[in-house]
Amino acid sequence: MQKAIRGAGASILTLALLGAAPVMAQGNETETNVQGSDAAPGEIIVTAQKRSQRLQDVPVSISAFTSEQLEGSGIINLTQIAPRVPGFYGGSAGATRPQLYIRGIGSRQFDAGSEASVGVFVDEVYLGRTAGTLGALRDIERIEVLKGPQGTLYGRNTIGGAINVITKGPTDSFALEAEAGIGNYDAYNVFAAVSGPLLGNTVKGRVAGWRTFSEGYMRNPQTGNHAQGIDNYGGRLRLDFEPSADFRVSLIAELLRDDGYSFSGKNEGTILNPNAVFFARAGAVPVTSPGRYEERTNRDNLLDRNVETFSGKIEWDVGVGTFTAITAYRHNRAIDDRDFDNTSLDVIQQVSDERSKQFTQELRFASDPSGPLSFGGVVDWIVGGFYYDDRSTRIDTFNFGVDSVKAALTGALQTDVAATRYTTKSLAGFAQATVHITDKLDLTLGGRYTEDDKDAVSTGTTTAPGIPLVAANFTTAQGGKFSSFDPRITLSYQPTRDLNFYASYNQGFKSGGFQYVPFSAAQANVVFEPESLDAYEVGFKTQLLDRRLTFNGSAYYYDYKDLQVLRVVAVPGGGAATLITNAATSEIKGFELELVARPSDRFEANLSYAYTDAKYKAFPFNATTDFSDTRLVRAPVHSVNAGAQWTIPFGGDNSFQLRADYALLSQFYFEPGEGNAIYGTTTPLAVQPSYGLLDLRATARVGDFRVSAFVMNATDKYYRRTVLGLPGQLVGYPGAPRTYGLTVGWSM
Repeated sequence: MQKAIRGAGASILTLALLGAAPVMAQGNETETNVQGSDAAPGEIIVTAQKRSQRLQDVPVSISAFTSEQLEGSGIINLTQIAPRVPGFYGGSAGATRPQLYIRGIGSRQFDAGSEASVGVFVDEVYLGRTAGTLGALRDIERIEVLKGPQGTLYGRNTIGGAINVITKGPTDSFALEAEAGIGNYDAYNVFAAVSGPLLGNTVKGRVAGWRTFSEGYMRNPQTGNHAQGIDNYGGRLRLDFEPSADFRVSLIAELLRDDGYSFSGKNEGTILNPNAVFFARAGAVPVTSPGRYEERTNRDNLLDRNVETFSGKIEWDVGVGTFTAITAYRHNRAIDDRDFDNTSLDVIQQVSDERSKQFTQELRFASDPSGPLSFGGVVDWIVGGFYYDDRSTRIDTFNFGVDSVKAALTGALQTDVAATRYTTKSLAGFAQATVHITDKLDLTLGGRYTEDDKDAVSTGTTTAPGIPLVAANFTTAQGGKFSSFDPRITLSYQPTRDLNFYASYNQGFKSGGFQYVPFSAAQANVVFEPESLDAYEVGFKTQLLDRRLTFNGSAYYYDYKDLQVLRVVAVPGGGAATLITNAATSEIKGFELELVARPSDRFEANLSYAYTDAKYKAFPFNATTDFSDTRLVRAPVHSVNAGAQWTIPFGGDNSFQLRADYALLSQFYFEPGEGNAIYGTTTPLAVQPSYGLLDLRATARVGDFRVSAFVMNATDKYYRRTVLGLPGQLVGYPGAPRTYGLTVGWSM
């Protein structure tokens, strides 16, 4: 690993000698819409603390990406952001099953009975259901990734961090842009947006639409179809009303559709039998596929997802401060039809149908720094409240084929159904104040009180009583109330505009909940409690050499209690069930460093490194299995992110750009146990060896046109984006191999 890191550093230094231009990196300050009198041209302005601030002034570990950076790297999904942020792991088992981990804290629960550990917000609207988190990142103004618990201002279930996505707003004058591209795997994409005033300066509008398709890099030789592709289209409409200088209204409607073939993986069996298949009848052996990106399955995996979001934001400047109200309604429907055993055998088909209706309301008031409520600029403060209402249902249907134990025992095909109806209501109040002790020393105090009220009704039916998965029909109801007060204390010392030192304490909270797809009343009745996190962090942000060099760093210590741990466990009769319990406490500590060098306007290079030491302090899983003192899942010890870009001007404003991005992760684990076979015959297969991903892009800009050629995963590195661990079988889901293409864009 150390040799690989040295090699990565050497490669970037070599690129640095060639020269470059802005590149995406933590703290990278490239062009964006600059606000505030203290902002210099080329600096990123973020709203991570609900106020416009220079990125370097925010006493928080934060990475920011502008629209130019997103466009220049071809990023259209949150999991593509992760390799460019130190300490951020982004995997998935398809569009409806994201796995976002920051500094070792994340979640792989996918149903409406549990919550994500990394909160995702789009235009300040919380995305409560994970099935709708991985949407298309098109027409985006900025993305901010905040590390560590954000309990005060973001609040709901941001124990690991928050991802803040800001879409593009209407422009002051007429603007039009379009893009079209093609690539291997029959990929193509089209995008267009038009923006401008509709009624003078009073009403402005923007409308954007997109279509993205790729047949997928996983092939099913049994049917000839492909999986792990993209079949997505959507659009967004925004109207801004500004009847006066102190009153603004923004209305946004967004539609997202996903169709086609879903995720598919490779059956890896166990270390004793690579052909082992969970719940298969005796003697059944699957037909294997030798190709890395091939797997014979007796049916193709299908996805049908619809997401609609409608939101409105009111801002009213009342002299002494600004009142903000954000109202949103979000509807998700996701149907996932998959070959559960992921083999050529006809064992189990799982059809998941999840639907949710979410309503959120946030009200807040922020003081005017120059107004009387700031007491002569001594204190800046914000106070607010948040209401969340989610009504969800999930129905999982398991159809057992001729190769299943269940069919073999009964002599007929069988069906089990597990269904749950969820209701979640949450109320929160929050406040934060920054006291300017001197013109260089600030003290920030904040806190949020959250109270959740949850209910669930679970049912299970079976056509074959006495045989798992669902061994007997049942109906049971559960309920829980969870509350937490999460404080924040930050001390920031900024002796000059280019030096910022801070120390902070934050407490994080993740709500309790209900079991994932329960197969019995006993399982459904296990209500797990909230997680809590005490986070301590120190950091510095510096700009040197006339701001040609940015050097930032942070170190942290987390005391993480009552971890909600999901494991797939065997049950009597040969079946399995997922079980979520508060089974662990852990300790996480580490540090992160980032360096961005801009020796000229044509050249930029960045290098960042994250060290993460994340271990379970206590994790007794059952009477015979104890994961204490082993590493947390999806938490590589070392991660390196590096990039460089070189801009070559020609013929006036025309230019040619070359850029490279490299991300390196050390070995990590998808399942607890650090790959030790004493924890089971699939555990060694859950080890992900170290891998690095290299992306290359060349862009020519001539007038209003641009042409980009790109190669993603240029070295064609094989790795897995996640695994599914079952009793007696492990399925690995490969990440994308080398992809390449050409994109043509135009704007005016």
